[in-house]
Amino acid sequence: MTENPSTRFVSIRLSPDEFKDVYRYLQESTCRSLTEYAKKLLTNKPIIVKVRDQSREDVLQQLTLIKTRLDALLDKAAPGEHEALQGEIAEIKSAIRQIAEKCSQS
Repeated sequence: MTENPSTRFVSIRLSPDEFKDVYRYLQESTCRSLTEYAKKLLTNKPIIVKVRDQSREDVLQQLTLIKTRLDALLDKAAPGEHEALQGEIAEIKSAIRQIAEKCSQS
């Protein structure tokens, strides 16, 4: 099924504050472009809005920070400790990845 290409052009003027608001709404939606967002809005088609759980975002951010710090610790490890730490850090990273995946799915 092929759609008819868009042939009409619509231009509007917005104040800087209005544009910021529209752009913020665009960022909160699943639309990939301002054009897609405006077309859906003007034609009364549904716009899917992303809902983010801030506490979940905080947990994911902390997990990422922990993973980064583990990598830094491994880099600082003495040659004799490196292999022993590497196995333990790999297990911790695996657990972090599983927790992050569960947070992302919910």
